[in-house]
Amino acid sequence: MARDSEREEVHEYLLLNRIFEEKVLEEYEDSGIPELPHLSIGQEAVGVGGTFAFEADDWLAPSLRTRAVMLMRLSLRDVVTGMYGTKSSPTEGRTTQHHLGSSENHILGTTGLIGSHLNVAVGAGLSARQLDEDRVTGVFFGDGAATRGEFHTAINYAAVEDLPVVFILENNQWIEETPAMDVIAVEENISEMAGHDIPKEVIDGQDVDVVLESVSGAVERARSGEGPTLIEAKTYRYRPHAEVIPERRDEKEIEEWKERDPVHLHEERILDDGLVDEEWIEAKRAEITEEVNSAFEFAKNDPMPAEDVMYQVYKDTEIDENGGVVR
Repeated sequence: MARDSEREEVHEYLLLNRIFEEKVLEEYEDSGIPELPHLSIGQEAVGVGGTFAFEADDWLAPSLRTRAVMLMRLSLRDVVTGMYGTKSSPTEGRTTQHHLGSSENHILGTTGLIGSHLNVAVGAGLSARQLDEDRVTGVFFGDGAATRGEFHTAINYAAVEDLPVVFILENNQWIEETPAMDVIAVEENISEMAGHDIPKEVIDGQDVDVVLESVSGAVERARSGEGPTLIEAKTYRYRPHAEVIPERRDEKEIEEWKERDPVHLHEERILDDGLVDEEWIEAKRAEITEEVNSAFEFAKNDPMPAEDVMYQVYKDTEIDENGGVVR
């Protein structure tokens, strides 16, 4: 388990993720957001515990839903302006924060092709070894990505080369509107079909302490030269795959998972251990809520980028006086 000071920090990140995404949902339903929300409410423990286990200069490749990586490594203003695609966003509106990368903060950019980032993460692991760097790469992905070929090519190459990569499978039980186990030919755990002679662990993805301990062990193992690990964290999202998709899951199933809510589980534990009190919890909620609201107000009043920015996908692109691309 993390030290007491770290446990407070972990809980602040859990609160940040929950409060931020509830605000995203509120704004989307109220006035709309340019970026379509794919919310991770309910599965915050995987992203927070997983991200917390890495050093700041380790590379991370988030899934579409791993909001914790962005919230723990970027400023709130960068994340929200990225959602709105405004002038102050990290890419000046060229891409949404869904697929945002940041070399300064060691976040690998992703694409809309599910699973495509798995091999990119393995490439980062290979580069670390070739450059003799003491870095580990973590890659988060969902159960849908585990049905694609990239899942096997990435794990196989990482295993063959003993690369310092930690694969973190966010098994939230549903591939968009399809139960994952209806389309995956294993009895119980998706990691069973991975094969490829690497260590595998199936963990409770609702318990951030369990996630942090498991991923920390895998990171230590990778950093010491013992190769990759696959961790399957069983979790659940409370919202549909995306906010434009109607909810068709059984309400009873959703409510059963809410009984093991990751934020409440950790809150009860740190209260029972006497680490914090109710006053601390409420103060942190108020502080984070204010910071989130401030970031949204800034983004909503931030101007859109000039049109010619859209002609400069690459920084060396030159534009002539008629708006044409010179090179």
